[in-house]
Amino acid sequence: MKQLFTVLAGLIITANAFAQTVDYNLPENWMCHPVLLSTDIARQQNLTLTVKKPDLSIDTVINYTHYADSLVDIFYVYPTINMNTPMGNVDMDSIDTRTAQFVYSEQVGIYAQFGRVFVPYYRQAKLGVFLNTSISASAQLARANCIETAYNDIDSAFSNYLRYYNNGRKIILMGHSQGADHIMFLLRKKFDNNPVLQAQLVVALCAGEPNYASVNGSRTGGALQNIKECPPHDSIPECGCMMNWRTWSKHYKPEGIASCSFFFNPYFVSKGLIYQTYDTVNHSHQEAYFDFGYTTTQKPLARYISIDNSWTNYVGFDNMFRVEVTPVSTVPGSTHLLIDTIFTPNDQRKINSFPSYVPDPLHSGIPIDSSVSNYHIWDWQFVQNDVLRLLPAMIANCHPSGMPDANRRVNAALVYPNPTSGIVHVDNLSQKIISIKLYNLQGVFVREYFTNDFSVANQEPGAYFIIIQTDKSTYTNKLVKQ
Repeated sequence: MKQLFTVLAGLIITANAFAQTVDYNLPENWMCHPVLLSTDIARQQNLTLTVKKPDLSIDTVINYTHYADSLVDIFYVYPTINMNTPMGNVDMDSIDTRTAQFVYSEQVGIYAQFGRVFVPYYRQAKLGVFLNTSISASAQLARANCIETAYNDIDSAFSNYLRYYNNGRKIILMGHSQGADHIMFLLRKKFDNNPVLQAQLVVALCAGEPNYASVNGSRTGGALQNIKECPPHDSIPECGCMMNWRTWSKHYKPEGIASCSFFFNPYFVSKGLIYQTYDTVNHSHQEAYFDFGYTTTQKPLARYISIDNSWTNYVGFDNMFRVEVTPVSTVPGSTHLLIDTIFTPNDQRKINSFPSYVPDPLHSGIPIDSSVSNYHIWDWQFVQNDVLRLLPAMIANCHPSGMPDANRRVNAALVYPNPTSGIVHVDNLSQKIISIKLYNLQGVFVREYFTNDFSVANQEPGAYFIIIQTDKSTYTNKLVKQ
């Protein structure tokens, strides 16, 4: 009995240790974050878009500029990239960061023109969590536990961002597939009953995930109670709504809602990730609810945008796909964006695949032809141009009451978090930071920084002084490194 108790205790300790959330004060737990400076993937990504003609000759080149310190922040959650089939979560040391960075660049990197970008690494649920179709209580609970573990990391990362970096700025949430699920959970937990955050939310863009529902005849009432689905594309852009869609190849046959879907899983309700399980009578399943202006008759896709095969720049193709909005008979109330290819002679277009699957990035990608039956991985790329067109108006229409006042801290420099285990932010909106110098308590110079976001992760724990030189004044603050 003692031996059995020891084994069980070990299992409990292991489970509890894994359940602990990640420390998002540490820079290494972020893919994109202003404090990363030269290693911030969002800053490194080239935002040049080369639009090509059907014969692949260059039509035009557009140079988007990276964000300044605008009053808009983007928080993105990447999709499932761990393809292991056993159920479980990937630990932080095993994350395929190369693939995660590639997916960021492919899906949402071009949006860095609109604001600062925050992308956490997280212990996502492995592919096996979604492939397991058992509806037994134990399997349902195991799935819910894996998803909850992943979401808790996202919640922790967003809470860190909100506490130390948001400062009332507008927020754009973005996610794909599993990432879109976590964005929806984030809306449920953080935004749906918080009027202040609702006012800051520009839009939540949830791509490629079918698990959304609303009360029939309404834009809300199912997955969320207060955050609404965005209104039709031809309406005045609405601030604070959720937009979701899903694309499929013309030859794909959509299936019904799987009985193992988390919308039938009661443990997601008890864990507070969703309000209620799916009601097949009163709920309308909202898959690809937003149609981007496409109709039930095929019309040309204005511009397909993807990262090029060198993973350096963006490439666009105009009017080389056809799109229509198609209902899904097996999913009540659902539609999806049906994509058809307009073939050209010697068509060399490719849809990039994860770098995990191809050793040579210069020859990566799947040819766009009729043999490709599922476009789920590329949900973002088909609507990039449409989203780029919609976002400016949505940002302009969002006027949160909590926006920072540039005159509020004319004579102050706020340093946080303090104490810190790594990341430090100096907030002084009314003055330009010239330099920030770090000294130990003996007055010995340690290091100099030149932006208001920096990291002391490599410094020894203890107390320091920082001298902040702006274009108007000098400030001295004490900083504690844990």
